[in-house]
Amino acid sequence: MEPVTIKLVRAKETKNTVRYEEPESGQPTVIGTLYLQKWALHRLEDPETITVTIEGAQ
Repeated sequence: MEPVTIKLVRAKETKNTVRYEEPESGQPTVIGTLYLQKWALHRLEDPETITVTIEGAQ
């Protein structure tokens, strides 16, 4: 089974989280919206876009 890789773009910031969303591509969304804690994003230098890879457990 091949992993699924999704690019997400920063959409909105709240007090403790940053919301990332999938850009519209004409295909159904896989993740849609993802909230990440700000403390974790600081370790990644607060990116505007992130990549999420989903793999099935074996």
